Amino acid sequence: MSQAELLSEVQHFLFHEAWLLDERHLYAWLDLLTDDVSYTLLVREKTLRKDASPASDAAPTRVLTVDDKAFLTLRVRRLDSGMAHAEKPASITRHLISNVYIAAEAGDELSVRSSFLVYQARLETDDQTFYGQREDVLRRVGGDNGGLRLAQRTVTLDHVTIPRTLTIFF
Repeated sequence: MSQAELLSEVQHFLFHEAWLLDERHLYAWLDLLTDDVSYTLLVREKTLRKDASPASDAAPTRVLTVDDKAFLTLRVRRLDSGMAHAEKPASITRHLISNVYIAAEAGDELSVRSSFLVYQARLETDDQTFYGQREDVLRRVGGDNGGLRLAQRTVTLDHVTIPRTLTIFF
């Protein structure tokens, strides 16, 4: 498979995943995850630092969540139950994925980076726009002709403040 074909396959996977999330097909989204998936959500800290050396230029991050497939499944079930009060009524989301590139390829795994913008609308007066980056490991399952699955995702939100509850997936 050429590099262009591989990039096209990766983009198709990520765009399909975004569509599933926006259409709230959350169980189908879970099917795109490997059983050993790790889903980490980070937020950049915007602080004035005493150390002004070039090595300190990268913004430090803080871990908000580290979830496995069992916990992601529980989150989906809760959203589906109607008991998630922060999602009454359910949010409308729009995931825009861009700057997709393949950082590395090793065996049946691809390291993929992308940028995102996610718009979330709740009720008539509550909306939020999220910006950030994702570092994914996509794994090919089922051999050379098999499909891609998400084995690891690290989401870094580029926000100074975040809403009181995060109920959507990135």
